[in-house]
Amino acid sequence: GSGTVVAVLDTGITPHSDLDTNIVAGYDFISDAATARDGDGRDPNPNDAGDWCGWFECPQIFPSDSSWHGTHVAGTIAAVTNNGLGVAGVAPSARIVPVRVLGTCGGYTSDIAAGVVWASGGTVSGIPANAYPARVLNLSLGGSGACGTTMQNAINSARSRSAMLVISAGNSNTNASNASPANCAGV
Repeated sequence: GSGTVVAVLDTGITPHSDLDTNIVAGYDFISDAATARDGDGRDPNPNDAGDWCGWFECPQIFPSDSSWHGTHVAGTIAAVTNNGLGVAGVAPSARIVPVRVLGTCGGYTSDIAAGVVWASGGTVSGIPANAYPARVLNLSLGGSGACGTTMQNAINSARSRSAMLVISAGNSNTNASNASPANCAGV
């Protein structure tokens, strides 16, 4: 992974001694303050404020504790090796750009699409340029249904800048063609 920048579009990042040296500046793309749970909308702080949800926040979802999923994914990719801590990443010399797009109850397609464009080096109105455009974008997220136009346009935009998108098809042993945005063209 040396010299490679990987964007992790997920719940954000938490400080961790097994990962901190490989983290570069990211961004929080969650536009809704309630979903963000950090008191504001989009901002340059990609720290994970927790995605736990209760019956009040997400009546359609079973209550859950925070997953810290973005940190988990970033560690799988680029946790430092041979340091006696935690785990070993599969690309321990890669740099991670944390892009926070998921909060309590999940996230909005518009925020995820904006994160895809920004992470790959594209321009998002009102957001400063990404100093570390990613070659690989990891989205361990998704839902069901067809790929929407907004997400397909964001993926096309990222690919036009030579980014590779790796997107989860789910953990439910279902047909990947029904998992969006994994079923978008060019993933």
